[in-house]
Amino acid sequence: MLGVSGMTIRRDLIALESRGVLKRTHGGAVASETQREVFDAEEPIFELRRRKNAGAKARMAAVAARMIGAGETLALDVGTSVLALAEVLVSRSDLRLFTNSLPAAITLTSSRSPVYLLGGQLRGPELAVIGPVATAQVRDYYFDRFFLGVSGVIESGFYDYALEDSEVKRAFIERSKQVIVLCDSSKFDHRSLALICGIERCHVIVTDGPPPPHLAQAFKRAKVDVVIGPPGPICEA
Repeated sequence: MLGVSGMTIRRDLIALESRGVLKRTHGGAVASETQREVFDAEEPIFELRRRKNAGAKARMAAVAARMIGAGETLALDVGTSVLALAEVLVSRSDLRLFTNSLPAAITLTSSRSPVYLLGGQLRGPELAVIGPVATAQVRDYYFDRFFLGVSGVIESGFYDYALEDSEVKRAFIERSKQVIVLCDSSKFDHRSLALICGIERCHVIVTDGPPPPHLAQAFKRAKVDVVIGPPGPICEA
């Protein structure tokens, strides 16, 4: 039916089993009933991530932008959800914006607010500025809010694909008065290589749908406010 070899099917099932999506059986596979967490081993291509759930990310960005007061100093993380926020902030002229995301910095060049891009090593294809120079620069400043992008969240905390990105994220967290996570609901119960921080280190999570009950309870225990964006059609443009 799929037009592929049996070996291809077996490799795909092995990969899906390693992520906890299913359990292989003799001659087939069944949905996993005991393991709700999914491990994402590889970082998807940036442009594919940008298109995925694009409408939800735009709605989340609009919600997050309304949290920002006049004259604030903001830190913007790498990633596609925070890039959507940068696109909204182009219209603002009363902010100071710091980022280690080259796409976000380029987007914000149309803004009348000053934009500061961290220096350091450039990691592609994410086009993220990383390394000790970047983290040292972050520690020279204080920020009113840090908008954090993540690859997934489970009860133990927020995750990212890259160790190097996570080091800069943690530096931003340490120097920010408020940490706001932009995380669409497809990332609930997903984790990847690098633990950024425990959920208690963040103050607000902006998402597009309610978290599953066990995560909702974890957020409540950690005193993390969950803000769900308004519903709407998801545009995959």
